[in-house]
Amino acid sequence: MAETRDEEVSPAIDVFPSSTIAPVSPNIFSGFLEHLGRCIYGGILPSTRTTFPYTPRKPCPEDQFASTPESLLTPEGFRADVLKVLRDELRVPLVRWPGGNFVSSYNWKDGIGPQEERKRRPELAWNGEESNQFGTDEFITWCRVAKIEPYIVLNMGTGTLEDALHWIEYCNGTGDTYYANLRRKNTGRDEPHGVKYWGLGNEVWGEWQVGQQTASAYATKARQWAHAIRLVDPNVILIGCGETGINHWDGVVLDELIDKVEMHSIHLYTGFGPRDRSQTEREYGRTVYGADAADYSIQVCKGLINKARFAKNISKSVKLAFDEYGVWDETVGTPENGLEQFYNFADALAMASWLNVFIRQADVVDIACIAQSVNVISPLITSPTGLFRQTIYWPLYLFSRYMRDGISVHLSVASPKFCGETLPQWISSVKGFPSDLDASAVLYTDPQTKARSLRVAVVNRSETQSYNVPLRVAFETVASEVEVHELWHADVKARNGWGKEHEVSVKTKRENWTGRWSFREHSFTLLVLGLS
Repeated sequence: MAETRDEEVSPAIDVFPSSTIAPVSPNIFSGFLEHLGRCIYGGILPSTRTTFPYTPRKPCPEDQFASTPESLLTPEGFRADVLKVLRDELRVPLVRWPGGNFVSSYNWKDGIGPQEERKRRPELAWNGEESNQFGTDEFITWCRVAKIEPYIVLNMGTGTLEDALHWIEYCNGTGDTYYANLRRKNTGRDEPHGVKYWGLGNEVWGEWQVGQQTASAYATKARQWAHAIRLVDPNVILIGCGETGINHWDGVVLDELIDKVEMHSIHLYTGFGPRDRSQTEREYGRTVYGADAADYSIQVCKGLINKARFAKNISKSVKLAFDEYGVWDETVGTPENGLEQFYNFADALAMASWLNVFIRQADVVDIACIAQSVNVISPLITSPTGLFRQTIYWPLYLFSRYMRDGISVHLSVASPKFCGETLPQWISSVKGFPSDLDASAVLYTDPQTKARSLRVAVVNRSETQSYNVPLRVAFETVASEVEVHELWHADVKARNGWGKEHEVSVKTKRENWTGRWSFREHSFTLLVLGLS
């Protein structure tokens, strides 16, 4: 199907390094682990013949139920290859656990103590079974090895306030109390786990959730929990449970909790594919332009936060934790296959646009957790003895390497508009037709040399149209050479996979800078411009 667009606008990008938005929070490059499919068992822990409640949608090159050799494990028993990618390549700063829907019926006490004595339970969220071989202490140990900050979500479904207080005491208690001493007994260490980030439930608004509540009922309950939690540990950072940022739920919860929480969480997924084969021609547009919905959700939720702060005269800032996001086709990644989705090149462009959103909204987005970190709608897919990096890995890698330590700056993008079908469909009618060119920029100063550079990330989302674009930097002199990182493939449906691990990857080069750049059709380009 030919693309539909408004082409009256001549494309141009203007960047204003002196007009800053906010420093980019490293935590927008965070991850998420849930007890779902092969995320924990086979992703974080080794593969064994007894750990798979799900069959992967596409088989691994080896027996998918084979055991991972001990030589591929860390001394603590974790998969070394996954840990290395998350720690050393993507530099994931924070990980949310244990869910997700899973947490709403999770009893944390089942996952501590001698592993051979732990109870195997029915898993209600995804219709599986949970062995509880990976619990609180294993998660904290993994975080320490991975140099990752833990973020734990509390069970506000079947869990009680007393359960939550005991969990926080177990993790953070320093006194001579029962659960602090139980932690010492189980871990053999005196020091507390020191978990700062705690989420007050997961998607409590959803009808699929164990323990669904109304907004007012949740807000009343969460306010009581927040008060009690701070009596156990006044230094925790509490994250309230939001919806998508634009819903009635968000307004009600923020009005009630604004003085009790440091952050408000919102969730959104984009990239839903066709529901039947006759709709495949619409899949590209639905996928790559969807992140515009997140951009709008953040803008609206920022207004709801400020409205609630004004009403209660709250001077402290309250940030957003976009702690579940990603590109997910629910017809491909399903509960039956453990949500294993194999991503194509169009999905990588969508991921780049997601990250542009978080950079542009750096003043309010403090945490963003891709859902999830391994095997489950993830940038990484494992076999018992190896892994490959999916197409969506590459935007995450480039943004984490070049955009995380800078200051987000304003830019203006003139671009033709896409007038075709998007998902969600309301983007064009509420926010306006999405632009083909989607961009963000950060100003970076090297801490040693003090040399400054401007990093500009540009996604040309048009499937067929390339653009030669003037890229103007206001009030600065740009160096004569530019460093270029480009992600492009002729086929928007190209995928990485077993035997084709590098089908889609980044190409890096240096070019003379002329003040213009040609952005190829369906491409992601990250430019590093030196400033005098």
